[in-house]
Amino acid sequence: MSRPQPEERGKHPTSSARSQGRATGHGQVNQAGRDQQIDQRTEHHHHYPVNQIMILIGVVLITALVVLVVEFAGASTAGDTEGRRSAPPSNSARSHDTSPPAAAAPPASASNPMKSPSSQADTPLWSGGMRLTYINLDSDPPSVLSSNTGASFWIHYDQTSDAGGDEIYGLGGGWFTTKPTVALWDGTTKPTLHQCSELITTQGSETLPITTGKRYCVKSRKGRIAAVTTGAFDEDSGNYAGDITVWGAVR
Repeated sequence: MSRPQPEERGKHPTSSARSQGRATGHGQVNQAGRDQQIDQRTEHHHHYPVNQIMILIGVVLITALVVLVVEFAGASTAGDTEGRRSAPPSNSARSHDTSPPAAAAPPASASNPMKSPSSQADTPLWSGGMRLTYINLDSDPPSVLSSNTGASFWIHYDQTSDAGGDEIYGLGGGWFTTKPTVALWDGTTKPTLHQCSELITTQGSETLPITTGKRYCVKSRKGRIAAVTTGAFDEDSGNYAGDITVWGAVR
C-alpha cells in the first residue's frame, strides 16, 4: 500500500494559484497605475493649450479696454478744449474793456448832406467876381497882377479898334505858350471841373477872341482848372468884368 501524502504537499497548487493571483493582482495594479499616468499626461496635454488660449483672450480684452479708455479720454479732452475756445468771456473780463465804442458816422440830412468823392472834387476852391486883366489862379484867393509875368491867363485889349479885337491868352502870353490852356465853352450852363478839363485837353488853344457873355475854361501852371464868364465891358476902367470859379487840379 502506498503511503499517504502529507497535507502540505497537497496545498502547493493552492499556493501557486495564490502566488499567481497575487502576481496577477500586482500586474493589474501596475497596469492601472500606468494607465492613470497616461491619462494624466493626456489630460495635461489637452489642458495646456486651453490655458494659453485663455491667456491670449485675456490680453486681447485688456488691450481693447485700454484703447477704449484712451479714446474716451481724448474725446473728453477735445470737448473741454473746444468748450474753452467757444466759451464767451466772463463778466469780469468784459469789465476790463473800457475802450469807448467807435463813433458812428453822422447820418446825412438835408442841412448836412454827405458828399461823394466826385462831388467833393467838384467843390470849387474859390468863386467870385474879378476885373479881367492879368489873373493868377494859383494864389489863394486868385489875384490880379500888374503884368502877364506869372499870370495863369490874361486879356489883351485892342486899343486901336472896338471890343471885337480883344483876346484871351493862356500861360506865358506873348508869342508862345507852354501848352494850349484855354478853351471856349459853348454850353448853355456853367461847365463842371471835369468838363472844363476835358475841353482843354481836346480843344485847347493858345489864344481866343473874347467878348461879353462868353464862357472859357482855363488851366493854371499848377494844374488848377477855372471857368471864366465874361461880363460887361467897363468904359471907365477899360476892362471886362468877370465871374471866375476855381477848382483844384484833376486827380
